[in-house]
Amino acid sequence: MLKFASTGSNGKTIVGFGVSRGNVERLEQGKPMLVHLDEMGLAPYDILIFYGEDEAALHEAVKEFVGPDTKVDIDPRLKS
Repeated sequence: MLKFASTGSNGKTIVGFGVSRGNVERLEQGKPMLVHLDEMGLAPYDILIFYGEDEAALHEAVKEFVGPDTKVDIDPRLKS
C-alpha cells in the first residue's frame, strides 16, 4: 500500500491510499487493512479499509469493530 498526506491548493489536508493487486486479493479474502494515521502525523485516528461484495458482506467484515456506540452512515442511495 502507498500512503500519503499533503496539503491541497485549498489548504485542506489530502490523505491518499493506493492499494496494490496483492492488497485487493487480501481484502477479497476477508483481511481488512488497518492504517495507523499516527504514523503519518495524523493522530489520533486509524482507518480501516475493508471489502465486501454487498452491504451484508461489509457488515460481516467489520462486525468485531461495531458496538452500541458506533456511528454508522449509509449512503442514502442504498436505502431504497
